Amino acid sequence: MEVGHCNKMTKKKYMISGLSILEALVSTAIVGIGFIAILQMTNFSVQSIDNSGERTKANFLTEMIAEDVIGSKNSYYGQDPNNKDIKFNAQTGEFELNGNPLDNFSTHLSKSKWTPTLKCGGANTTAGTAVQKKEDIYESQKIDAPRNKMDKWNTIFQENRFLKCKSSAEEKKLQVFKICRWKDETKCHYKVDSVYDEPLYMGRVEMRLNNGKKRKYLYFQTDYKLKK
Repeated sequence: MEVGHCNKMTKKKYMISGLSILEALVSTAIVGIGFIAILQMTNFSVQSIDNSGERTKANFLTEMIAEDVIGSKNSYYGQDPNNKDIKFNAQTGEFELNGNPLDNFSTHLSKSKWTPTLKCGGANTTAGTAVQKKEDIYESQKIDAPRNKMDKWNTIFQENRFLKCKSSAEEKKLQVFKICRWKDETKCHYKVDSVYDEPLYMGRVEMRLNNGKKRKYLYFQTDYKLKK
């Protein structure tokens, strides 16, 4: 190999410069910022998936409550349906027990709304922590379907079995509104001229999720009987 050629290779080798400390620091900062952005996006994605799952479960539970009320609309609250002492009063058009009118599921809910006691986010509890479990509702059945349904709802929501409870701002409740045209107008919540027959009962399920920031409503007809 010629000496001149070796000298050229040596000069080229010395001309190759590496990274300076400043360039290395800038490169590290750029890569670090990129990783921080990726971690933030990952955290946001996980939170979005969690919130989406909670909303999906809330949809199923809301429909469950509506189906329970509609399915038991002809059941009388606190009374055994096989009780032979229950009689029909032709004058009032109501079923009675010992002369006292009975409330079906819709009538009872119109007088007293359902709201579970959520033990989360308070001063003496930790948010998202389940309270002490109750006894199995299927081992201690009530004599009537309405109370069994409400016990099921209380167990599902109060023990945080399905929905997370992050703070006291979250609320779950069911209200039933009695709508009439002329019958028992003083006992009705609303008067609507388009209601011609028996009182119309409309239910509203309300669920507040994500620290009360997200609200879900479901309106449904619980009971409405045509006059014969």
